[in-house]
Amino acid sequence: MSDHKGRIILVTGASRGIGRAAFQALARAGAHVIATARSLEALRGFDSEAKSLGGEATLAACEMGSAGDIDRLCESIRNRFDRLDGLFGNAGILGPKRAVGDLPPAEFEAALTINLTGNFRLLHRLDPLLKASPGGRALFVTSGVAWKRHAGWSPYAVSKAALEALVGVYAHEIADTAVRANLISPGPIRTELRVEAWPDEDPDSVPLPEALAPAILTMLSPGFDQNGVIFDFKTGLYTRCQPPA
Repeated sequence: MSDHKGRIILVTGASRGIGRAAFQALARAGAHVIATARSLEALRGFDSEAKSLGGEATLAACEMGSAGDIDRLCESIRNRFDRLDGLFGNAGILGPKRAVGDLPPAEFEAALTINLTGNFRLLHRLDPLLKASPGGRALFVTSGVAWKRHAGWSPYAVSKAALEALVGVYAHEIADTAVRANLISPGPIRTELRVEAWPDEDPDSVPLPEALAPAILTMLSPGFDQNGVIFDFKTGLYTRCQPPA
């Protein structure tokens, strides 16, 4: 955890679930966490909480479906810090679970805008800041649905499969730099998105988001040198960013 002392790390979707668990763990490890949510109200008290845990926090409202919000966020990071040591792309939506023939195109496009295009825009704008760090790390949340492709899950499955492709391409592009880019697949974790996806599941039967914190800390640390891999939290295995054979 000491690897994160003084590191500047952006966490999107930090107000709840996996993002909040990551925020707390990184602050406890001494990082300066740039925490985003759709509204500042959702982040109320996060700055004082970070200090109480041993870190620091900068809070920012950022809607991942808004190019303007993302551009303003990235510009503010550049102006204030001129580097970024870590990016945890956690924010995302499930989208409606409906058959392709019944799914309104706007709902499909909304999921891709937030889950895929928003993360592309972050990487596009933050690439030079990650490269300005001696150990820039980018980590994004994916899902086994990307390849399981359950019926009715096209917004989530397609956006996560495309995100894996994006991170895989970027990993090749930065292979000769100090930056590393990877994904984490949480599997069943007790979050609001999980309840939305599996409403009949007993929430006590799946781990809390805090269970992911050690893996997130590890994959965002400068000592983690793997590039272009997906960590499956449920199995503990690393695989390349490509579909299974």
